[in-house]
Amino acid sequence: MPEDFTSRFTGRARFYSTSRPSYPSRILDILRTNVGFDQSHIVADIGSGTGLLSELFLANGNHVIGVEPNDDMRIFAEKSVGKFSKFLNVRGTAEHTSLESASIDLVTVGQALHWFDCEASSREFARILKMKGHVCIVYNDRNNEDSFMKDYNQVVSKYARNRASVPNIDDDYLSRFFRRGKYSKFSMPNEQLLDFEGLLGRMTSASYMPSPDDEEQFASLKEDVARLFQTYEQLGKVRMLCDTTVFLGKIRS
Repeated sequence: MPEDFTSRFTGRARFYSTSRPSYPSRILDILRTNVGFDQSHIVADIGSGTGLLSELFLANGNHVIGVEPNDDMRIFAEKSVGKFSKFLNVRGTAEHTSLESASIDLVTVGQALHWFDCEASSREFARILKMKGHVCIVYNDRNNEDSFMKDYNQVVSKYARNRASVPNIDDDYLSRFFRRGKYSKFSMPNEQLLDFEGLLGRMTSASYMPSPDDEEQFASLKEDVARLFQTYEQLGKVRMLCDTTVFLGKIRS
């Protein structure tokens, strides 16, 4: 990797866990229908963060190994999903998971593929997957069509600093990642209802936004978020629209 991204979310675990959108249960239906996924399958959630995607599979009854390099995120995952007895939380990266070869039925990646080295992570996933194993990549992307989201993005643009240079997850990238193996794309709507603290946390969860440690910038951000919230809130909530996209495939050997 050209730079070390593993520390970018240090200090943001609480915001990430409480303010990022959850993953729709329809993902499980897609897996059941297309690859025969069931409770017996062992899942490795790579770049597992605070356990948002892991929780979907743990609630389904699967054994899940969360692999996460950031200590803050991993410690928070212990608090949020450590209650599940089938959760194992390990320190590792997408390129060096420390997992045994041919031990995993499904590799999942939630909101994280762009942080990985494409070729190195692909090789590592191929190594840890069983012969019939699959990779499931999931992204929750903001739907920017309504006026609230347009104003939200204006606030983000005002305060965003030090954005990482990461690749677009497009067809060319996915073709390289899957080594020209077959993959399918699925999309579904998703949304969040956020109170003021949730909206502020949603913004603060991004690695390029001011953190509370930056007192002056964070205070200014909080004022702008308050104005945004007051403009659009209904019954104490604002609605944030997202689109959930799933890429499901096999890495060609």
